[in-house]
Amino acid sequence: MEKERSTEARIFEAASAVFHEKGYAGARMQEIADRAGINKAMLHYYYRNKDKLFEGVFRTARLQVLGPILDVIGADLPLPVKMERAVHTYIDQLVAHPEVPAFVLQELRRHPDRVRRFIDEEVQLLFQGLARQIREADRRAEIRPVPPEHVVVNLIGLCVFPFVGRPVIQAVLGLDEEGFEAFIQERKQTVTTFIHNALGL
Repeated sequence: MEKERSTEARIFEAASAVFHEKGYAGARMQEIADRAGINKAMLHYYYRNKDKLFEGVFRTARLQVLGPILDVIGADLPLPVKMERAVHTYIDQLVAHPEVPAFVLQELRRHPDRVRRFIDEEVQLLFQGLARQIREADRRAEIRPVPPEHVVVNLIGLCVFPFVGRPVIQAVLGLDEEGFEAFIQERKQTVTTFIHNALGL
């Protein structure tokens, strides 16, 4: 049983690396098998086809990055605290999994219908809950009247773009690896302040 778990873990690790590097279209089951150190027949024993393997990798990537931030968004917290924790949590998860944003965006662009299947009802409900909390704060005149949809998109974009555009940002700002890491840590408070100011908090 331990050997079987180890084989499955090797397959999943190899598949994640290949899908992240080459996307669904460029990934080949033979390359995944080679990287996992098994033959192709054994790969198909664990995962019947490329779609099933991709689905597992994509769901894991989504949970790695979105899981913790969804916990924050679903928590019973005052809006200013929730926005700050959401930003900090999101950036921390992107630091831990920097390969995920480019992978997800690449697949969204190439296969939007396939990827939409992974945006389940829970994610939609949680973000709708955040939008509702923003509207209620607006109704009570606690914030500036800002469309909630733009707040959500700004939060996502401001956190994600530095990871997607990392080579450009490092070149433009003259940052080495250490400098970029420091820049990302600064982004936590910068983005939080930006969103708080936009909301008038």
